[in-house]
Amino acid sequence: MMTEAEALQTLAREDPAVADDARAALRWLTSGGGLETISLLRLQEFLWFVLPTSWPVQASGHVAVARALARLLTLAGMERYGDVCASAETEQIIEAYASGHDDGIAAYSKALAASHAAPPDTDLLAWSTAMGPEERAAYGACAAAIEIAVAARELRVGVSGWKTKRIALVERWLTRPAEETGTDTWLSRVSAERIDEWAHGHPGERAQMARRVVPRLLKPPVLPGEPLPTLRWLLQHADAGLRLTARHYVAPALVGEAAGMFGWGGPSSGARHQELDVYPLHTLRGMAQHEMGAVRRSGTSLVLTRTGRLMAEDAAVRWHIGTAALIGPDDGPDPDFTVAVREAALLMVTLDDEPVSYEELAGRLTELHAAEGWMSRSGGSLASAISSEIHVLKHRLRALQLLDERVAARPRALALTGTGTAAALSALLARALRPRRHRQP
Repeated sequence: MMTEAEALQTLAREDPAVADDARAALRWLTSGGGLETISLLRLQEFLWFVLPTSWPVQASGHVAVARALARLLTLAGMERYGDVCASAETEQIIEAYASGHDDGIAAYSKALAASHAAPPDTDLLAWSTAMGPEERAAYGACAAAIEIAVAARELRVGVSGWKTKRIALVERWLTRPAEETGTDTWLSRVSAERIDEWAHGHPGERAQMARRVVPRLLKPPVLPGEPLPTLRWLLQHADAGLRLTARHYVAPALVGEAAGMFGWGGPSSGARHQELDVYPLHTLRGMAQHEMGAVRRSGTSLVLTRTGRLMAEDAAVRWHIGTAALIGPDDGPDPDFTVAVREAALLMVTLDDEPVSYEELAGRLTELHAAEGWMSRSGGSLASAISSEIHVLKHRLRALQLLDERVAARPRALALTGTGTAAALSALLARALRPRRHRQP
């Protein structure tokens, strides 16, 4: 086994040009830190993304650099890493970039997702594609833990159950106290970083409101025994198979049950037996099915998914997933108008001391989103689009019984119950903690 200097000297005697390529690649790969800083994940990211996107040479030149690095690592006794550099997979990924940047990115993403070295998403944390320093450090630490476990044969790749064991290993590393403090964890560091980025990442009124609400996000809510009774009702029925009509609407008997139990029917509730006539139920069903992923249609019934079963059994899981659906996730790297309006509306409502009228809320939201450069996607007025989104949010709040109906009815204001305020804060916290996404360059 040679040292780095010895391996470079040997390579220079073999072929000076190859040695130059290997030296340059090693400098990029380790940032001057030496061979000991290399990990399998770091090497794969360099070979499959950094090298073909950052070195201004043809694909054949990229392959040559990878092979030069392979020879250097082999001379240094790091044959396993050298094999990755010289592999057919690495060559195929590099050549995919020659067909087009998107083709290369797709090949890189597919290979990285299949690599055992990449820390997987867990129930505790879904990794961002745009990581801050703390998250990048946590990602690297978890990758190193996986690699050590594989080398020690504590984790046997390909053996039945190995992926589950890998997830458990990542969760242990995310939640173990830091050695230097004995208290904070990688998970707490990543969470704090994401919240800080949410509150300070962008200028303007939205960030100002976010900074004001952050202290309240971190206080555990005081909740009644069952804070989301309508959602629990739906999940309990779906556990046994919630009956649907031939046109796949909720069966009339169950519509009547929900309307009577939750006060959704109004004075003429006895005649209201269609799902679309009881709009809070229709909204609840849509949220549970399409955004929470809690139920799915099977024939003429709604049944629980794996997520739905967890929600049915655990009130904390039900609360977390149910309240997060008030805002909903971004669908991709670009900000979503619907999500942006719901987020800003809940910020305003939770920060105001008094119920805010729909007209005032619409005006303030229109002014905020105009300042941020939003335009209506339909080509109509921004104010009209904002008003529509407010009414959708109102229906979602009503479906989860979070609106203070007595206050809201008189001044036409968006007023939340105590549980509703806690739910709004929970939704904002989920928004702050979400993984960050961006387009690959």
